[in-house]
Amino acid sequence: MNRKIIYSMLVVLGALLIFWVVLRNVDSPTSVPKSLSALDIEFDAEKAVKIDVYKRDYPDSGLHFAKIDTEWVVANAYNAPAKRTDIEKLLTDLNQVSGQIRGETAELYEDFDITDERALQIEIFDGEASKLLHIYIGKGGSGRDCFMRLSESPTVYLANENFISRFAAWNAPPEKKLPTDRWIELSLCNVPRESIKSFKIKKGKTEYEFALMEEPSEDTLAPPAEVWTQISPEKGLRLEESKVKRLHSNLASIRASGVTDPENKDKFGLDKPDYTIRVADAEGNSSYIKFGKPVNEEEDRYVVVDGKNAVYVIPKNTFDRIFEDQFKKPDK
Repeated sequence: MNRKIIYSMLVVLGALLIFWVVLRNVDSPTSVPKSLSALDIEFDAEKAVKIDVYKRDYPDSGLHFAKIDTEWVVANAYNAPAKRTDIEKLLTDLNQVSGQIRGETAELYEDFDITDERALQIEIFDGEASKLLHIYIGKGGSGRDCFMRLSESPTVYLANENFISRFAAWNAPPEKKLPTDRWIELSLCNVPRESIKSFKIKKGKTEYEFALMEEPSEDTLAPPAEVWTQISPEKGLRLEESKVKRLHSNLASIRASGVTDPENKDKFGLDKPDYTIRVADAEGNSSYIKFGKPVNEEEDRYVVVDGKNAVYVIPKNTFDRIFEDQFKKPDK
């Protein structure tokens, strides 16, 4: 065979070999293959029904989640509904976390704030009360990471997720109670903003009803325009569309500031409320929200929502944005 042909074939073969090696080593920049990670955590997140996050010497300052039927709740906040996506992300991140070894003896625990006394501990259990995972979280590293060790091993890893900040425990004294509100689903309206087609607002003895109505467009070739219109009452105060739009926006985004003891469910006028909201979509799905009387000098109010096993707290300014601001009569 001609020497030039052999040389050309070798060059092509070498190029193909290099291309094959490159393809084998290409990976997503946001993921770390298990083979390159010293930290190996695997558990069945689908079996998780209980999560405890706490400091050993301050168990009352911890945070506790439980799965009731198919929904997650914050157990130490009166079983208030938890943000499902945040719980699921926590479980996913714990299952996929990676990291490199930073120490292998208990003598170094102090340096990482990961001693039994100082570490933030996370325990996950299944429905049979069997422990799926038990980890110790130390201080954060240089950025979006933290030090971590498994309960059955002295090895300390620098994990690629900052779980200490996720629970607002960064530089916090060990006795400080982990905040629950950031994990509670405080959104009160069950109907998505874009799906709301009508709503009713009851103020005392008067109930105002508004609906999204179709009106012919000035351009005869254009489709009808949707306009927010006051349906009732026909007499008395009539709100212009701009105010109805603001009410719609305020209702869709209404949020509580926290929760209170469910024993308050039939107190402060919640059993016979003077102020209520009913929001509905075109398919008949609705959200019914009841507001109690002021409960303190700041005029916070308790709120209940049909279908939610919680009593929420809203501040005066949230209440006013719905029941007062848009209903003020214009100056003469």
